[in-house]
Amino acid sequence: MPNHLPTLIVTPHGQPNSVLYTYLHTEENRVNYLLTPSPQGDLCVAKLFPPHHRSSTPNPHSKSANVVRCEASRDLKWTIENTGVVSPIYKIVNQDDTPLYQISKPNPNAEFWTMFYFKYAGHQIPPKRIEFGKVAKNPPEKGGGTRISITGKTEDEKQVWQTLGVGNEDCVEWVVCCACLNLLDDQILHAAEKKAHQNPPASSSAPASTAPRPPGPASTLRPTVPRTHSGPSPSRTPVGPGIASTVPVGIQANRNPPSFRGDARQVPPNRPGMPPPVGSQRGVPIPPRGSPAPIPNSRPGTGGTEQRHGHGHVLHRPAPQATGRRF
Repeated sequence: MPNHLPTLIVTPHGQPNSVLYTYLHTEENRVNYLLTPSPQGDLCVAKLFPPHHRSSTPNPHSKSANVVRCEASRDLKWTIENTGVVSPIYKIVNQDDTPLYQISKPNPNAEFWTMFYFKYAGHQIPPKRIEFGKVAKNPPEKGGGTRISITGKTEDEKQVWQTLGVGNEDCVEWVVCCACLNLLDDQILHAAEKKAHQNPPASSSAPASTAPRPPGPASTLRPTVPRTHSGPSPSRTPVGPGIASTVPVGIQANRNPPSFRGDARQVPPNRPGMPPPVGSQRGVPIPPRGSPAPIPNSRPGTGGTEQRHGHGHVLHRPAPQATGRRF
């Protein structure tokens, strides 16, 4: 499902068909449930509330962005906080801010995680950290997945089951499972972020539209300023339909560009055989007195007249020689 982490299944080692717990993600990974099967259906034994903007790397500027709140039956509440810098270090803290467990790597390049619990001997005596299990990848020939092992060989290791009080061994199992499953969530996110950085998505551009559109205001988004130099204008290649122009070829070639106010400083240069302009009005040269009136389809500022014919071709004809008297 998009924007959701996959559902994780916890089974006894070597018994893939016997489900102990199901870790379900809901509400775009904002509320997760640890479920266990029963004759009446799946029962919720724990509930997790990850941060809204979750990332596989801890945020040193915001503690709340690294904390997962957890709660279970028997009024049990705890938090899972990632405090690592070089590599993740997960600290499981009780609701009275007492450190319970820790999951971390023995070194940043290790391929397994070590689980510890803290044994307290007194108020002013630092707690003793005792290793009680490991989290590592299970070989494919043994079923694959991730293996969570709680050894319990020595007496200190066996006392991990009494860290939440006598008779609450199942609560210890819930807390440890939630911590390990949260670790797997971060590993999945980290792999997805790493893959996204290695293969950035290609920039997709919308294809150009080839359907002709009727002339309208939308086709004048990029107006062309009329030229003010004299002589025939250079041949233009008509712009076809596309992103830069949405006007068909025939309409684009037969349309006059929108008029702008000319710059009075732009005076066309003199050419042999043609009289220099006397004055201009808004940048358009004034024809000499006595010259014939310009043709209606003439373009100002080109030193000649234009006659438009079919298929968008433009013929240029030089202006007639002035015969009147100049002032």
